[in-house]
Amino acid sequence: MQQLILDIEESRYQVLLKFLSTLDYVRIVKQEKSLLASRSKNQADAPTQLALMKQVLQQQTRPLFQQIADPAAWQKQQRDEWS
Repeated sequence: MQQLILDIEESRYQVLLKFLSTLDYVRIVKQEKSLLASRSKNQADAPTQLALMKQVLQQQTRPLFQQIADPAAWQKQQRDEWS
């Protein structure tokens, strides 16, 4: 089973809820407002993916990709991993 969480504008919420309730494979669960507020607060406190990437890049002593001795061999290895 997969879970889907949607953030929807208040003006469109009821229309979408009516549509979703017509589908037999959709289960609608209402959450408490305190749970939603705590989740949004935790998400606001958590660092973003971009901030984490910037932090990692700033900690590198050499510029990105400079540690690659043979760029052609590295590129072939990357292609082979995806095939």
